[in-house]
Amino acid sequence: MKDLRTIELDIPAVCDRIALCGGPYSNFGAVAAFLDRTAGVDYRFCLGDMGGFGPFPNRTLELLRQAAVICVQGNYDQAIGDGDRDCGCGYTDPRDREFAQISYDYTYAHTAPTHRQWLQTLPQLIRLRWRDRAFLLCHGSPDVVNEFVWESDTADSWIASWLDRFAVDGIFATHTGIPWVRQVAQGFWCNVGVLGRPAHEGQPHVYFAELRWPRAAAIARPEIVPLSYDPQPVVAAMAREGLPTEFQQSLLTGIWTTCAEILPEAERRVRSRLPVPQRS
Repeated sequence: MKDLRTIELDIPAVCDRIALCGGPYSNFGAVAAFLDRTAGVDYRFCLGDMGGFGPFPNRTLELLRQAAVICVQGNYDQAIGDGDRDCGCGYTDPRDREFAQISYDYTYAHTAPTHRQWLQTLPQLIRLRWRDRAFLLCHGSPDVVNEFVWESDTADSWIASWLDRFAVDGIFATHTGIPWVRQVAQGFWCNVGVLGRPAHEGQPHVYFAELRWPRAAAIARPEIVPLSYDPQPVVAAMAREGLPTEFQQSLLTGIWTTCAEILPEAERRVRSRLPVPQRS
């Protein structure tokens, strides 16, 4: 384990919310919808994996950079920037690895050198200071950039340990593709989901997260936000670029057709990913 490259950023006290997305995966349609939906938010963050899966990676990178979205370096971004042989995604199933390689080879071949250089410069962790609290932004986990942290097999004690070790009140991550939030005594863990493909729930929408902190509230609270967009232009571009039909089907059906073997049993079930409201 090595220390991940970190920057610190102060959020002005007058700010009352921030927006965070994960895994754009070159889905330019969902990225454009995210930027439009959050146009009134002063601080917007992307937690990495800008490329992969979708077509025309430069288009997504240009959208994020032109909108001044503050980005974390994911494993995909690190691999593309460094010219590695594969994405370092952490898949173990042979079929999943085959599809991941197709995606990586396409993304690397179609990412401009100027974007590759930019990807190399991105921090792997961002520590936010906001009023009297602190929050950490990472890709997989605060320890390992491509670590899969699943809701079903992550104990409260693990979350508490990360919060304590990094002295923060909340941690935001992505990488798994499945959004979830867990509150513990020390704070919270929030997987913001991904923009690049649906969350394996049989619906084509995707997810991002917001951290809302009205001035009258004692603490900030994370919220998972569903985002609707039109996947048809992205799917048509995938077809023109010769990307697998399995990728196209996933965007249209909302069900993972590839890279699903990594899912634990609980996450493998096709179901809604919105948090269940707690009874008072």
